[in-house]
Amino acid sequence: MTTFVKAVTLSANGVALVPLEVVHEAGLKAAAADGELWKIRVTSVPEPGATADYIADALRGRDAGDRFAFAVIEQATGNVLGTTSYHDILPA
Repeated sequence: MTTFVKAVTLSANGVALVPLEVVHEAGLKAAAADGELWKIRVTSVPEPGATADYIADALRGRDAGDRFAFAVIEQATGNVLGTTSYHDILPA
């Protein structure tokens, strides 16, 4: 499939959504370290040992053109707060 999603950074209200990359792994682990968020059923948070696989899966989805994942960054500190994705992207 041809990739039709362009890399974009979105920012407002003190946060920025930047394209998720491998460099965000440590920040994502730190963001999830305050609790066992991966046990919550209404969200998708990888266990600390699975963060690299989570990112790799997101990047495969981006390469396939059907997912675009962002790291959520606090602009004041540069800290990674989490991640969010557009899933199941289909051409119009």
